[in-house]
Amino acid sequence: MNPYVGYENIVPLLAPVDESSSDTKTAYLDLKGVNRAAILLIFGNIHSGTAADTETITVEAASDPAAAEAAITFKYRKSGAVGDNTWGAISAATTAGFTVAITDDNKCFWLEIDVDALAANEYRYVRASICPTTASQMANCVVGALGVIEPRYKMTTFASATASASA
Repeated sequence: MNPYVGYENIVPLLAPVDESSSDTKTAYLDLKGVNRAAILLIFGNIHSGTAADTETITVEAASDPAAAEAAITFKYRKSGAVGDNTWGAISAATTAGFTVAITDDNKCFWLEIDVDALAANEYRYVRASICPTTASQMANCVVGALGVIEPRYKMTTFASATASASA
């Protein structure tokens, strides 16, 4: 048993990166044998010349890592400021996702995935997509991501929970 993470499997999906000028996709999270899954986006400094610049967050699903992705609905919560143990209300995101404003720097976003709905549609893999709305104006946007899954069967050694992205 892994004493540091208990029964949850925590998977690095995106090393911290400055995502200010292009669309960024996390690695896929493999949902085989999973009861619950979430993606935690961790934002550092977000800086822009205008408050109109935002990042659009969507979640994509695929039946195979090499197959075409489809945007899916999900639920999300926004953390409070660094050092505060507060989270905002649970919100529903459509397939168009939601936006992160420049005032959301140094915050986390918890993206809850409906594993049962994905299985019913024969999707096994999910990933987050982070896209700046006006890349030329965004000075910087540092973000990283972790996948958090609750395996159906507890094991002392976790099965792989990642897969390569198709693009």
